[in-house]
Amino acid sequence: MIKKENLKQAIDNISKRDPEIGYSLNEMFRGRRIDTPSPPGEIEPGGDFYFFFDKQKIPVRKFIYFNYGTAPVEQQLLIKHGELTKKQELLNRQGPLNYIQAAIEIRDAGLRLMVVYEIDCLIAQLKKDNIESYEHLISFLEKIKKNNQNLKLPEEVTDPAVLYRGLVGIDTQALFVQFPFCMDSLMQAGDINLEYFNVRFLLNCLVQGTEKKLFACVVKQKIVGFIFVKFRKEMFYKGMELKYIATLSGVSTQPVPKGIGTFLVAGIWMLWKCKITDVKEFFLDSEIGAKRFYESIGFASRNFYQYTFKNPKGHLVKSIIIMANNCKNLRPDIIKTITRIIKKQIKSLRRQAKDKKQELSRKVAIDCVKECLRPGAHPEFSKTAITMLNKYKKKIPESKNLIQKFTNSKK
Repeated sequence: MIKKENLKQAIDNISKRDPEIGYSLNEMFRGRRIDTPSPPGEIEPGGDFYFFFDKQKIPVRKFIYFNYGTAPVEQQLLIKHGELTKKQELLNRQGPLNYIQAAIEIRDAGLRLMVVYEIDCLIAQLKKDNIESYEHLISFLEKIKKNNQNLKLPEEVTDPAVLYRGLVGIDTQALFVQFPFCMDSLMQAGDINLEYFNVRFLLNCLVQGTEKKLFACVVKQKIVGFIFVKFRKEMFYKGMELKYIATLSGVSTQPVPKGIGTFLVAGIWMLWKCKITDVKEFFLDSEIGAKRFYESIGFASRNFYQYTFKNPKGHLVKSIIIMANNCKNLRPDIIKTITRIIKKQIKSLRRQAKDKKQELSRKVAIDCVKECLRPGAHPEFSKTAITMLNKYKKKIPESKNLIQKFTNSKK
């Protein structure tokens, strides 16, 4: 939980870097405009901590608080201070006020203040360390501070900035990319405030050289999820661990497409099979709360603490097929691997559903087959699906309809 002394410590840390902001926050703290919950120890329904800023409840992610101390509290204080300053500026501005635009300006001001503060803290530490190899990084961070451009990723996978393209929800286009370090992306990360992926963690990835292991799902130029992997190397072994994953689903007040987590895992699977071929296995340490999700997409328990990835299952198969359909020049071995998965999906349709769970699994398998038969699908995927549907047409009631639709689409 967040105590008064934690708030005071966070404000003192800010004061060391920016005395003017620190003074303002201290005055608010003394006037109890910045305060802790009462009774002490109260937490959000989702399990996170919070404090009050001008009677507004400000959430602080529990995981980040335990791992970074007062850093997430400092970040939230800076955001709210930046917003408050911008509000006062707008109130003093002459002329009519566009309230929608004003709300955007206010939020952006707070987020930018926080990101610049975090970058300045990191630059100060890098200069203190006085390591020659950090000079290029310092220069890059200074450029980020001056960048006012919105995130603008190309929609085509032919661009190196986009690793894979697929869908989330029913038909929402999504991009799987390495996290694009710029001011707008860092502000977006601060705004959505996801577990694990706070701005300080993202910037530390640059210092530690792990930025190429950090990926994001982007929808309409907005980041809606993150995934971070870690490699474990031994003498004759290299494994890839799914270290962290977090999505906007369930934490946003705005409508968010379903399937972002599955999309992110599909991107990592494609990356594993297409580009990181020396990795022997894909695994994760168990997360009890997400056990059902991991098992539903193909992870199997190896022991009490760890899951290893076996074969893609459920919605993950569909997401992989969509990504593969959007890829150019897939290697023959990747095509062969995916066609084996398609065959397994169609074979599963030979068994009739006996309960709701099996009915759902059947529907997902049929959706996967439909993706293979869509116009523009990879020819080998379509060929495999048609061959298997013809082979088992007596056991799969949907075969005739699926084949007929495919045949009509080719005319």
